[in-house]
Amino acid sequence: MDVLRRAFSLVPEYLRAEEEGVRNLMDYGPQLGRRFRALKLWMVIRYFGREGLAARIREHVRLAQQFAAWVDADPDFERMAPTPLSTVCFRARPRSLAASDADLDRFNEALLEAVNATGECFLSHTRVRGRFTLRLAIGNLRTSERHVRRAWDVVRAHAARLQAGWGSA
Repeated sequence: MDVLRRAFSLVPEYLRAEEEGVRNLMDYGPQLGRRFRALKLWMVIRYFGREGLAARIREHVRLAQQFAAWVDADPDFERMAPTPLSTVCFRARPRSLAASDADLDRFNEALLEAVNATGECFLSHTRVRGRFTLRLAIGNLRTSERHVRRAWDVVRAHAARLQAGWGSA
C-alpha cells in the first residue's frame, strides 16, 4: 500500500492535514491525479458549452471579488493576495488582539477548524509570505451570492467568538 500511496501523493499545502496515521484516501487513487481531470473538463464543456462555461466562471469571479470586498471593508480581516479568479486568500487580524504573527497563525488555524466544524461552508488553507492563510474557493455550479454571504457571516461570527475567549485561552 505504501507504494500506491507514494505514487499518487502530491500534496499541496491546502490538502495537508496534521493527523498522523490517518489514511487519506486521496493518496490511493487517481481522482486527484492529472489524467482524469481532462475527462471532467470535457464533460463540463460539453454540457455548458463555451459561452455557458465562460458565464459560470465570470459569476464565480464576481462572487470571489464580492467576498474580497467584504474582507477589505472589515478592519478585523486582511486579504493576503489579489483575487483575480475565484479563490480569496485572507485571514483574521483582530484589532483588539495584540498578537504576534505566530499568535495570528494559531488564531486563524482555530478559526479554520471552527468554521469547517459547522458544516455550513468549507475553507482550506495555505501559507502566503510564511503566514497561515485561509482560502475560500468558489467553484460549485450552484453557488450563489446568498451562499457566499453566509460563508462570510459564519467566518465573522466564529472570529468574534474566538476573539472573545482568546485572552483567557
